[in-house]
Amino acid sequence: MALYKDVNVSIDVLKPSGAVTSTNVLLVVEKTGGFAYKEYSGDEALAAVELDFAATTEAFKMAAALLRQDNRPEKIAVVGYDDTSGSAAAVVEANFNQDWYYVVLESAATADQIAVVQELDERDNKVAILRSNAVADAEALHAADIERYYVLYTPETDEYIDAAFVGEFAADPAGSASAKFKQLDGITTVELSLADYNALEAVNASSYVTKFGEPQTTSSKLGGGEFLDVVVGNDWMIATLEQRVQSLYIKNRKISYEQSGANMIGAEVESVMKLGVENDIIAEDAEGNALYSVVIPDVQAMTEADRASRKLRGVKFNYRLAGAIEEVDIKGQVSF
Repeated sequence: MALYKDVNVSIDVLKPSGAVTSTNVLLVVEKTGGFAYKEYSGDEALAAVELDFAATTEAFKMAAALLRQDNRPEKIAVVGYDDTSGSAAAVVEANFNQDWYYVVLESAATADQIAVVQELDERDNKVAILRSNAVADAEALHAADIERYYVLYTPETDEYIDAAFVGEFAADPAGSASAKFKQLDGITTVELSLADYNALEAVNASSYVTKFGEPQTTSSKLGGGEFLDVVVGNDWMIATLEQRVQSLYIKNRKISYEQSGANMIGAEVESVMKLGVENDIIAEDAEGNALYSVVIPDVQAMTEADRASRKLRGVKFNYRLAGAIEEVDIKGQVSF
């Protein structure tokens, strides 16, 4: 996330979405004396984590659950706090501008989780992946009126289902995968009663069950009600737009307040729309035509005050979400 913004982008789809810089994963752990933000990458990432956290620690177990997934991300980061003098929310706030998008907590305490998600909601540009070991805890999260979190319920208190999920999900291009139907290595499936299933669905919580012999996650919604892939995709679109236009400023000695300058910015917007199509964020019609539009303002129609402000107004875009099919109604007829 940039500290200084020269490019302001907004997407108005049900609610505004914020800018982000990556889809990397941050693990927030408890450690005596704290632990400074550190990144681990490559095939030896888990071995490197073990140099800082013994295999018996919860921090190592979280990293192991994440990195054992088939679709594991290339890079993770770890930051720690001393629970006698700090908090998960405090270290998230202190490290907010580091290179991460998803955050996973060692703590399953709802108070810690709520405080972190409140921080994310205020910034409106990153997402927490959480676990609840009781249905009532998932209900408490929903009752807190927080939005930017995806929570999975499991009664297995010694399994990091949240870390396993993000290990399977985070490496996919932003917006290109649904959170539902994901299979997690090393995670025990849950035997849900109908009452618990309905209770979890009512608060937009997921779990991990077996259907027709296949283990899978049960939901793709964030606590706030929006779908995880939609939020991630829109966040990525905003971040990429900001970065592309910012790059124009760096590469050019000056972008003149002329039609050619406006067209340069419009071309970057167009290029990001095309990337959104490739990532299955933006829909196509039956003929394969992308369903988006970009409007570049007529500079000659700008007022003198507009030109004096050096701020180009009126660059607009809209697109139709590709979305995802997660339920099907099939009707048939059988006759002799």
